[in-house]
Amino acid sequence: MEKYYIGLACSLHDPAIAIVNSSGGVLFAEAAERHLQSKRGIGCPPDDIAFVSRLIEHHCDPEAAFEIAITWSKGYLSYLKTLSMMGWFNHPKKAFEPVVHRITKMAPHDVLWMSKLQLSTINQAGSSLEVYLRSTIGNNKIKYAYYSHHLTHAATACYTSPFQQGVCLIVDGRGEHGSITLYRYRNSKIELIQRQKGTPSLGFLYILITEICRFDPLNGGEGKAMGLASYGSLDSTIYTLLKSIFKVEGCNLRYATSFNKMQRCIAKLYAMKRETNSSPLESANIAYTGQLVFSELMTELLNNIYELNISDNLILGGGCALNSAFNGKILDNTKFKRMHIPCAPGDDGNALGAAWLSCYRDYQDNTLDLRIHRPYLGSSISEVSLGNLHRQSKIKRIRHLPKNVEKAAATELAHGKLVGWVQGRAEFGPRALGNRSILADPRSAKIKDKIDRLVKLREPFRPYAPSILHQHGDEYFEKYQESPYMERTLKFKREVVDRIPAVVHCDGTGRLHTVKREWNNRFYNLIYAFYELTGIPLILNTSFNVMGKPIIHSIEDAIGVFFTSGLDVLVLEDYLIEK
Repeated sequence: MEKYYIGLACSLHDPAIAIVNSSGGVLFAEAAERHLQSKRGIGCPPDDIAFVSRLIEHHCDPEAAFEIAITWSKGYLSYLKTLSMMGWFNHPKKAFEPVVHRITKMAPHDVLWMSKLQLSTINQAGSSLEVYLRSTIGNNKIKYAYYSHHLTHAATACYTSPFQQGVCLIVDGRGEHGSITLYRYRNSKIELIQRQKGTPSLGFLYILITEICRFDPLNGGEGKAMGLASYGSLDSTIYTLLKSIFKVEGCNLRYATSFNKMQRCIAKLYAMKRETNSSPLESANIAYTGQLVFSELMTELLNNIYELNISDNLILGGGCALNSAFNGKILDNTKFKRMHIPCAPGDDGNALGAAWLSCYRDYQDNTLDLRIHRPYLGSSISEVSLGNLHRQSKIKRIRHLPKNVEKAAATELAHGKLVGWVQGRAEFGPRALGNRSILADPRSAKIKDKIDRLVKLREPFRPYAPSILHQHGDEYFEKYQESPYMERTLKFKREVVDRIPAVVHCDGTGRLHTVKREWNNRFYNLIYAFYELTGIPLILNTSFNVMGKPIIHSIEDAIGVFFTSGLDVLVLEDYLIEK
């Protein structure tokens, strides 16, 4: 009998759903923020009933058996329920995570509402799916499984890696027990080596940095702080204060001083917080120094892990694996020979890990299709909506170009046009990897400012990524590494910087996206056509959204952004629309 495994990522933020069949094949994986069009989906269900019913009808046999896999353990859920029953959620002074709000200066009531929301999100995960299956379909073949949060991170990272064996490090804000967990991966099995207990957290360190820079950690502020860091320089006072909070001992993160001294250091750091209406550039030294401390602690941790002599292959997951500025330095600064970071290392990716864990438990004696080589696992553009657009929109400048849309789009790019590019299935994870992208010619330094002002409406200190044909990577980057998911930042060679100023950050780096024909044929053809026209084998690539909104999900979203922004061209599958 066919069985489906529905992974539900149900943290406070970044809820997501993944559907895996009994062979381990991924039928669907996507963050809820996309269809809800609510940035990061704070407190939203991963299985919204209207959306999940369509997914089941499209991808599954609704009368088959289903297992709903949750990305937090039963023990953690029971812990939250117990605290709620004891009334702790109703009394800010009894906040059960005092360290969180003391380190990050979050108000106790903020910690409490977040804790309440997390309990609600975990507790209700699967309810809509179950109601649909039982009430609408009459299907009672439903089971639940609960997994350790960090184990689901590890499953996503390990099962998507190209390695048969490796050491897997999970680093984030927090799991059930702590913020760091270490695993051995070998022959499709994930073995726990060490689990840190307690509250020290590199994720909280970056929240602290983000808040002092006066960015919002719940709405992508960490990425802003990371981009701002390149504009700053070392501040020895800030460095000393940050280093006095955390230290690495072996494969664990510890507090470096007494709690009272730590609080005094944090108070001094918050006294440096940027004024509300001042330029973000005033916080550049804080961002630079914070990024440096984060990198030093992570490097020390990784070097200590390597000394355990488990593997030369590093598999990295958890929210801290989104720090692309650090990721690009790992192979240079540690003894690891190879590294893998999945397309969705954060909490949204855990939906896939949980589904795979359930599938592997049932079918571990069989050969399972556990590896994905492409991140294009999300929703497709509606063919009905696309047909309606062509027939009913009365848009005059629309062309159907099934044989040469890539060349036509490349020509528009070469003429300096800003192009919205929508193809196939959406990417799983936070990066636009050539299917839901805004594209531009990297040769003009002015194009970045144009995108900032007319489309993205975001701060000018944030860089844009280069998508580059793999065979030309060595020509443009020092110590080139493949970066299939835009997960690492590398240094451009000095002699190419003037050719592509729009994608070169102020420190001479770029968060590159490696493109191969076998990974994304149409996007490869587009870049190759641009290369034939210009001699430049890369283009500027950023996510198809405006600041504060998720990446577009539907044709209606794409059309809305197109006609309310400075985009010049919109490509929807084979259709090219011009203003």
